[in-house]
Amino acid sequence: MRLLPFDYLRDVPSHSGDLATLATLIEALRADHPNTLLVDNGDFLQGTPMADVAAENAQTLHPAISAMNLAGYDAAGVGNHELDYGLSILSAAMSQANFPFLSANLRLTDLAHGGLPNLRQEIVLERRIQGSEGQQVPLRVGILGLTPPGAGTAEIVIDDMVTAAKTALGRLRKASADIVLALCHSGISATGTSGQDHLLRIAAIEGIDAVIGGHTHQPFPGPQTVPLPEIDATTGHIFGKPVVAPGAFGSQLGRIVLGLRQEHGGWRIETSEVDLLSPKASETPAHPAIAKALDIAHRATRHICDQVVGTSLAPLQSLTPVLGPDPCLALIARAQARSVSARLVGSPWAELPLLSAVAPRQSLIAFPAGEIRRRQIYELAPFPDHCDAVIATGAQLRQWLTRSASAFLPVRSGARLQPLTDPAKPPYTFDMLYGLTYGIDLSPGRDRITDLCHRGIEVTDDDNFIVALSSHRLGDGGGDLLAGCPVVCKNGDLLSTAIQHYLRNGPITAEDPPVWRFVPQPNTSVWIDADKAIMPYLAKDSSLRPIGQARNGLQRFEVDLSERLRCAPAAN
Repeated sequence: MRLLPFDYLRDVPSHSGDLATLATLIEALRADHPNTLLVDNGDFLQGTPMADVAAENAQTLHPAISAMNLAGYDAAGVGNHELDYGLSILSAAMSQANFPFLSANLRLTDLAHGGLPNLRQEIVLERRIQGSEGQQVPLRVGILGLTPPGAGTAEIVIDDMVTAAKTALGRLRKASADIVLALCHSGISATGTSGQDHLLRIAAIEGIDAVIGGHTHQPFPGPQTVPLPEIDATTGHIFGKPVVAPGAFGSQLGRIVLGLRQEHGGWRIETSEVDLLSPKASETPAHPAIAKALDIAHRATRHICDQVVGTSLAPLQSLTPVLGPDPCLALIARAQARSVSARLVGSPWAELPLLSAVAPRQSLIAFPAGEIRRRQIYELAPFPDHCDAVIATGAQLRQWLTRSASAFLPVRSGARLQPLTDPAKPPYTFDMLYGLTYGIDLSPGRDRITDLCHRGIEVTDDDNFIVALSSHRLGDGGGDLLAGCPVVCKNGDLLSTAIQHYLRNGPITAEDPPVWRFVPQPNTSVWIDADKAIMPYLAKDSSLRPIGQARNGLQRFEVDLSERLRCAPAAN
């Protein structure tokens, strides 16, 4: 949903990536290369406040579909975030598109009503292309789409990617597809062997000629790719096949160039090149037709983002939440818990102690004291997640927290400048359970979670708690972590709505209740990379000490683990 060069959270123009700018680049490329197909790999219906505004006005032409129609898309895959707003919103958007949507592994259950118009498992596009001598020759391009596992709902089932890809490939070859492209909404995990590594498995399938990847926000080709013999991260090939995964949020255009030779009545790929194109803002203006078509949606989004929804008596800042709780997470946790508590009134579970699970965002958040506007709510809750709840035992909570704490690497006492975070574990996998207090011991070979207490009383394995959590964590974001936990609240308030309701009770303060802490280790320090923009906000006695530049424009900090961390923001 980065459709225009504008940042709705800051209410300022932005040139960090958008479809309207890419469309200008695409138009120029088409002029030079007539044999061109344009595809998208999913997650285009969610991601900015404009997406929420569009979901509230589903009967009008969806701005993303409007822009994609004007850009001349040939096909689009279905990602996990296409399902965020529910089947009816997705169905309405699909019905407006001039191109097909593809997913070979998405099935509707008996609970689905109305279906998904314009959705196909695969498609053969018949094109006439211009040969090297100017002649026009036919080409049949098969395209299949793959949606990531875990994105299913009560109405939608997501089948195994590899099995579905092989089945769709067979149908495409039977339909005489000359070449086959897979839109695989998946990436390469940091280890290359688990998690989001489906891209490797799809590229390994014999008969698939090229692959578009995505989902993990890790561009390919690029230096961040895990070193494996089957991956050439310099040329953009996996198992010898061209693969591209452009950067997220419209920041890049991925390009695969195939050199084809016709022989024996068929086609053979002779050469393949892969690159990532990043348009220069000064040289690439937004496509005027798209900018004009989205003007009404643009102005409506700005208006809604400017609405005042509450007041804070102190600044709300989220600087380094992986080093301890912070006021923004505390606000989210309280709002989520209050929403669930209201739903459970009169239920058999109303008397159980209530906890609230939240995870940090990856971006800096810094709101001044004063009015809180809706754009700031979007920043706190950027996804259309609902407030859900489960019952968990003390043993399950300890297991949950232990897995969350695996975001940190083991740290040896007495050593300096050791890496703190595991690069294979994104910060958003690190859950904090508000309502409990506990320590995280980074020493090798010890139990990660210590002194687990609720209101000062040690939590036993048989204790029962209600845990408020997001629908994402309850669903595909939780994996098998919550298997066996009874669900007592589902499809509650949207988290953004819960926060707004909480703010209506009056001005809030930037409370930062104690939740967890690192167990101190004498004469020990670690390093962590963070956005250098946090530096002006740090208190003078902060435990973070800047020690130099890091990759990707980040700042590297040393953190002393000898005593309790002081990572609070400055009072001003």
